[in-house]
Amino acid sequence: MPRPARRHTPTHPDGRPLKIKFGEMREMGLRGVLVYCHCGNHVALAADQWPDEVRLSDIEPRFVCQSCGSQGADVRPDFDRGNPRLAITGPQKLGPEEAAN
Repeated sequence: MPRPARRHTPTHPDGRPLKIKFGEMREMGLRGVLVYCHCGNHVALAADQWPDEVRLSDIEPRFVCQSCGSQGADVRPDFDRGNPRLAITGPQKLGPEEAAN
């Protein structure tokens, strides 16, 4: 029996997986991102500030957690941004590192 084809996930040179571009995300009707720190803090942000050709994975190293100080975060599309009952709300715990811009 033949083996199923293995999927190859493209990666950055440092091994992080390449994620979709903001333009691709906007084409799907998504307008926000969720940013998760490794310590568990998270925030929902509008994605309007990033250009279409930037990948979600390109901005991950730029975030610094305002709670634990850790650099780097997991950035994902916010599929529930239009639904206030399901979207993550609350105080911002993470912010982009200004020096990395």
